[in-house]
Amino acid sequence: MMNLLDLPVELLIRALGTAIVVHPIPAYVLVLNKFIYGIASPILYKHLYFSSLLAMARFPSVIWGSDTVWKPRTITVKLAGGEVGKGAFRQLSHVLKSIPFRQDDMDTTRLELEDFRLCMHTTSGGDNDGGDDQSFLALDFVDPQRFKWTGPDPAHHFSIAIVASTVNALFARFRMWTRLQDLHLSNIAFPRETKELFFPVLPTLRKLYLGQATLVPVVPLARLVCDPQMESLIIVRLVDCYVVSIWGPRLRRADLERAVVQVHHGILAGKDKRFEGGQYSALLDRIRTVVRCEALTERIIGGDRVERLGVLE
Repeated sequence: MMNLLDLPVELLIRALGTAIVVHPIPAYVLVLNKFIYGIASPILYKHLYFSSLLAMARFPSVIWGSDTVWKPRTITVKLAGGEVGKGAFRQLSHVLKSIPFRQDDMDTTRLELEDFRLCMHTTSGGDNDGGDDQSFLALDFVDPQRFKWTGPDPAHHFSIAIVASTVNALFARFRMWTRLQDLHLSNIAFPRETKELFFPVLPTLRKLYLGQATLVPVVPLARLVCDPQMESLIIVRLVDCYVVSIWGPRLRRADLERAVVQVHHGILAGKDKRFEGGQYSALLDRIRTVVRCEALTERIIGGDRVERLGVLE
């Protein structure tokens, strides 16, 4: 009878990859012996996937007495709606702090990732699921190139995963990320008070996606797109975004164009030197080149219905 260790390494890697995915405690696969550990540990740590708070709690910080473990390329946290309010960010923070990941650059204090994804709800209470500024401390330990946050509900179901009270604290974390190129936020409600500039200036950002968003602050968004420091930004997709609620009008590119003209004439938000003189014509061109407003999910009745799904001018 063939022994597992008699398999060619190529097949063994595939078998161990499957075992790590399906095993309730993936670390148990690694401790069969040191030969298996040497092959399977990069698989386990390369793409971290947490489907529950229990999975994060059971994640091993050290195996076989190693001083460090493989640095992950991606981290995905996908939690069902029933796990909201149970300290998801606190648990994630513990994972990122306690595991001695190998760093390519020993001078960096944050874990550099290719992709960081959250599929979960926040709450407005003090339950460590984004209810206050301290709840997002887990995001201080990473520096991703791509960040995506969506809700766990089906795509056709309009629900809020990122509640309004958490937006400022969340955006404050983005300012500390030095490598962010692609930002995708769905199921988000912006605060009603727009005294502060919600959108942080991110010079490295190339793509911005906002989907299923309500109370979108038009003027701050227009300022962000036209900011000289955002010259790397090549596309802004606004999909099923609403000026107020889902019963009101969808955001259209013309709304951002009007915001530029209004700011130029000092009607909103006071004077801004970037909007003076003849520069606002170039800024209008910038809006028209970069911004794409889309309708993706149609309502059965009511709301801002469009004749066909697609681009909204």
